[in-house]
Amino acid sequence: MAEKNNDALKITYNNLDPNSEPEKDFYSGAELIERDVEVLPTLLDPIFPKVGSVAIAGGSDIGKSTFLRQFAIAVSVGDRDFLGWTLNAEHNRAIVVSTEDFKDLMTITLKTFNKERRLPSEKYNGVSFMFMIDDLFEKLENRIKDEKIDLLIMDAFLDIFDGVMNDGGQVRKFLTKYDQLANKHGFLLVFNHHAGKRTQQFKPSKDNLLGSQSFEAKMRLVIEIRPDLVDDNRLHLCIVKGNYLPPEFKSESFVIESNENRYFSNTGEREVFEHLRESVREKEDLKKLCWDLKQEGKSIREIEIELKSQGYKISKSTIARYLKEYEE
Repeated sequence: MAEKNNDALKITYNNLDPNSEPEKDFYSGAELIERDVEVLPTLLDPIFPKVGSVAIAGGSDIGKSTFLRQFAIAVSVGDRDFLGWTLNAEHNRAIVVSTEDFKDLMTITLKTFNKERRLPSEKYNGVSFMFMIDDLFEKLENRIKDEKIDLLIMDAFLDIFDGVMNDGGQVRKFLTKYDQLANKHGFLLVFNHHAGKRTQQFKPSKDNLLGSQSFEAKMRLVIEIRPDLVDDNRLHLCIVKGNYLPPEFKSESFVIESNENRYFSNTGEREVFEHLRESVREKEDLKKLCWDLKQEGKSIREIEIELKSQGYKISKSTIARYLKEYEE
């Protein structure tokens, strides 16, 4: 896997305030041309726009929610960067709508997270969590009117959307309602969505998202998150849609890695999309190799050393899982 310097790929965007001018129902072409806007305002430069709707997609239980929660906390505690990219939060407030967690579990999750950051509890006042989604739109609108935010995370889309996923009209109507809320109040809206089953056999693509094409079409940016094929602690951020980003952002993943506290950092490495396709045959061969080394009397640590000497990037936790799966 080749290493690249992310700074060489950065684009500088202005940190503009979308609320600095009143919204109008109509704009003439002359008004638009004369506005002092030359580049796209960003929340996370240059990846995430400051305003609008984007999507994070991927398989179940790979760390999407953990990644998004870390992003929300970075926004709310006043961090100036996230994974090495510049963070341009204005209000230092975020809301996370979490349908797959509950209060006690989130309490434990945040305490584990804070083992990494070691911040006083009051530093977390800027991030709010919602677990009950009855009358969701009205509750969010009332909250945001009173307290401006930078970021709203909807986790997960399929739980919040109350229509038929394969009905493009219903999907687009639902998304437009929330997208206009984001544009009206000047924040970034991130949907956590699922990729289709068995799509890991294909290279990352916006076509891998579950359901209607209308979902992907409404998003300004789509990132497909892929698990690393040999290391459970690594994820690949694959930008599969982002018309304002140059091609080099959309052909190779950005590799992030989590530690024992499930805290992600950017490795600085990238991988071409084609190399992220899961080959069932290759995976089974690696499982058998782990098993054969175990039968030789090697410990998991010794197996890790042996495999790394052969060019495999694999963690002890992955080896343990492979051994368990092969035995079963």
